[in-house]
Amino acid sequence: MDTRQSRLVEDLQDAFGGELSVDPVQCALYASDGSLYQIIPDAVACPRTSEDVVHLVRYAAEHHWPIIPRGSGSGVAGGALGRGIVVDFSRHMHGIEVLDDEYVRVQAGVVLDELNLKLRPLGRYFPPDPSNSAVTTIGGMLAVDAAGSHAISVGSTRDHVQRLEWVSASGDLWETGTVELPSSFAELDLETSAGRRDALLSELAVILRRHAPEIQAAMSTGLRRRGGGYYVYGAQRDQQLDVPRFLIGSEGTLGCFTAATLHTLPLPRYRGAMLIVFESLEAATRGVTRFVDEDPAACDLLDRRLLNLARETSSEYARLIPATAEAALILEWSGWSQQEVLTRLDHYQRLIRSFVPSCMVQCEATNPAGADFLWALPRQVVSMLHRLPGRERPLPFVEDIAVPPEFLEEFVFRAQRILQRHGVVSSLYAHAPTGQVHLRPFLPIPTTPDIGHLEALANDLYEAAWNLNGTVSGEHGLGLVRTDFLKRQAGPLYTAFREIKALFDPHNLFNPGKIINDEPVFGRDLRLLQVPPADVHELQYQWSATEVLDVAANCNGCGRCRTQEAGLRMCPLFRQEADEAASPRSKANLLRQAMTGDLPEHFLASSEFKRVADLCFNCRQCQLECPSGVHIPQLVHEIKAQYVAQNGLSRSAWFLTRSMDWGDWLNYAAPLLNPLLKQPLVRALVERCFGVDRRRRLPTIASRSFLSAAGPARTTPPLTLGHNTVVYFVDYFANHHDLELAWACVHVLERQGLKVHIPARQLRCGMELIAAGDAEWASTIAEHNVKVLVEYAREGCPILCSEPTAAVCLQQDYPLLLGNDDARMVASQTVEVGAYLAGLHRAGKLDTRFQPLPLRAAYHLPCHLRALHVATPLLELCGLIPSLSTSKIQSGCSGMAGMFGMETRNYELSLQIGSELMAAMQAPEILIGLTECSSCRLQMEQSAEKPTWHPLKLLAAAYGVMPELQNRLLKMARP
Repeated sequence: MDTRQSRLVEDLQDAFGGELSVDPVQCALYASDGSLYQIIPDAVACPRTSEDVVHLVRYAAEHHWPIIPRGSGSGVAGGALGRGIVVDFSRHMHGIEVLDDEYVRVQAGVVLDELNLKLRPLGRYFPPDPSNSAVTTIGGMLAVDAAGSHAISVGSTRDHVQRLEWVSASGDLWETGTVELPSSFAELDLETSAGRRDALLSELAVILRRHAPEIQAAMSTGLRRRGGGYYVYGAQRDQQLDVPRFLIGSEGTLGCFTAATLHTLPLPRYRGAMLIVFESLEAATRGVTRFVDEDPAACDLLDRRLLNLARETSSEYARLIPATAEAALILEWSGWSQQEVLTRLDHYQRLIRSFVPSCMVQCEATNPAGADFLWALPRQVVSMLHRLPGRERPLPFVEDIAVPPEFLEEFVFRAQRILQRHGVVSSLYAHAPTGQVHLRPFLPIPTTPDIGHLEALANDLYEAAWNLNGTVSGEHGLGLVRTDFLKRQAGPLYTAFREIKALFDPHNLFNPGKIINDEPVFGRDLRLLQVPPADVHELQYQWSATEVLDVAANCNGCGRCRTQEAGLRMCPLFRQEADEAASPRSKANLLRQAMTGDLPEHFLASSEFKRVADLCFNCRQCQLECPSGVHIPQLVHEIKAQYVAQNGLSRSAWFLTRSMDWGDWLNYAAPLLNPLLKQPLVRALVERCFGVDRRRRLPTIASRSFLSAAGPARTTPPLTLGHNTVVYFVDYFANHHDLELAWACVHVLERQGLKVHIPARQLRCGMELIAAGDAEWASTIAEHNVKVLVEYAREGCPILCSEPTAAVCLQQDYPLLLGNDDARMVASQTVEVGAYLAGLHRAGKLDTRFQPLPLRAAYHLPCHLRALHVATPLLELCGLIPSLSTSKIQSGCSGMAGMFGMETRNYELSLQIGSELMAAMQAPEILIGLTECSSCRLQMEQSAEKPTWHPLKLLAAAYGVMPELQNRLLKMARP
């Protein structure tokens, strides 16, 4: 931190109500977005109010600090990056105020999907639909004039903004709509805010009149999406100036947008859609031009690569899309009645077959739900392009070209020729009726020598677009990646753009380097892939520095991990904190910068890095739901292990992880410990000494371990291993706390005619050590367990885990922790017991002679079971039990996360994350909770005076092999 940075924080600490940081690690979190660029800012500000922004801008203007507005940081043009102060509007500015039946006022940080979720009960919505709507903020949409698939029917963002609140370079907070321009400057009082505003707008009107011929020439091209530069096309009429219409799309270069009054539309009641596939891309583009004049609500074009991804993503899409399809159209229309929708369906089918007879209509949807199903296809698969194998990535640097729609077919033809000439393949996705083409060339993450190739390819594609009256930017903004090309595109109009920038921002305060810039920026500040020297980083896991960098670099910064979308679990901590540091991508960004030398190497073991890593409790949902499949948990484990290797564990982490090594001693002392741990004074002492919150309900300690109770018949290594032998890995909770679960697992397996062997020398899996960063002790435990299990794995014996966390640990963590063939062999044979039983059921080998259990149970799906990609096998098997009624609790993560929810510092946050789950358990009709995870069980029982069981115990009861469990359940069922 230099003197200027420290003074910034000191000077604003009283006036600024949000967070303001110049910490190098915090700033590094904002060094990248969804683009190819990386610039570490000098400071990060997270305002709470518009007044905070006013204070910040006034200070910045006085002390010459650039201001870079930022929403979710999901843009692909680098528009939210820069040196200076990055202003994060997404952190706190989430206010939504419904004004009346048609208008809503929102702050800049509101996420589009969250807004539409609030409007849905009113029968309204905000219609622009950019593809990343789950994380896109309204401020970001205002900055680039976001549009989307339905732009042909509903327009873009600027078409739905009535008033705009913004902070000017003079530090004035103005809220303006369409204004009447004063007749003369003499009437204006420049000492007042209103007078300064009117003077600014009057001078803007003079610039627009002076450049009217150039503006009229630009408007005559037939282009429907005029991105790039400032919107000078029709914002002024006579003495009226539509200020929001003019400012929207200015990419934060003319002021900071803080709030907007938006016009909403009624939700369309009657919608229809079709999926049409073609034998060639040429046939599809030839066909789509015929729809432009047919008044579609939307019509998107997808190429073969996207269709193949869709087939791999979903069995439903695989059924709809033939393997031979080279392109497809998703076509939507709306009507005033269901009959009109059906009539349009018939009309469009006849029309498309008349000029492309070989096309096939694969799906017809005649209601909103069906239409939404089809639109989920591009929204899912476009972001999944990064999952394709190989080192080449779909790079976003020419993805925003727009041409007049009548030239779309010609442009696609020319673009293919150019790509072939450069030896590059590309994906193609287009909003066809507006001529918006999203190309993603597949190239390696660039190194310095590659920059010339990227620029040459961009030049050629842009020339092809300009020759067809097109633009380099239709809806994503110029940012850093396209600003260099604006001067050539705009021609004489560029002078007007320069004058506008000088008028609104005379000191180049706002987002400098974007739109107006005389210095080349395309090849500067690229997020280059630099292979670190092998001897620089001493890693704690068994992977090379290059392998770490490959995992981190595969995060493309799309921001999907910031989602608040219902039905997803990524990321439970970010959902509560809404802090960039809590987002999974922050870990990839930090580790990548440390590995490439953009941050000092010693930062890897710093408390600042550890603070960010601690905003991950290893639920694994980010890896599961990340469009690119980035293994963020592995990166987090390395960061935490770096810190622990040099600084050791905290007292609470040491106690919680080491106490599990004392399991046998705890069992011996259980008669004394169980009553003691219910005493408030003892719990207070434990909390004070070891950080275990006194309010957390602890599980009862068993009087003996399962391994000691199982007996020699099951624990002695068998002389021969038959085809029906399975190995049971018990793990900690079933071994030392819930012996009924372990016995249930054994009895259920034996009911299938299996020989269950329980290795006596096995230890706990050690996941809690991995999550805490103690890689050294975790490796010791892993090495021991692998030695115990590997011979059985070599003989092909399934290693079954009743605890999903143990299965995750053995399958996914042991190979990286140990890095040897034995660990990989054990991983290959490890199976979650529910998945194993489900496999028997599919093969017709499962005993299904269950006795009735007349009760109602509620099931929670553990995060680690989701991470195993096995669905909910035990819940489905419980569905075979007569009279048993089960339902899923749709509540996301439990928030317990192993030791995380035990610690006092995390207790309240843990309850917040798990609040929906705990509330669902309070329902009076629910008699028992079900979950495979022992940690989730503790959270489910935290505030509900009803038990939560592992589903295996229900199966054992229904089989009658554990009468005591059956009797207990029948007692619950009695009124």
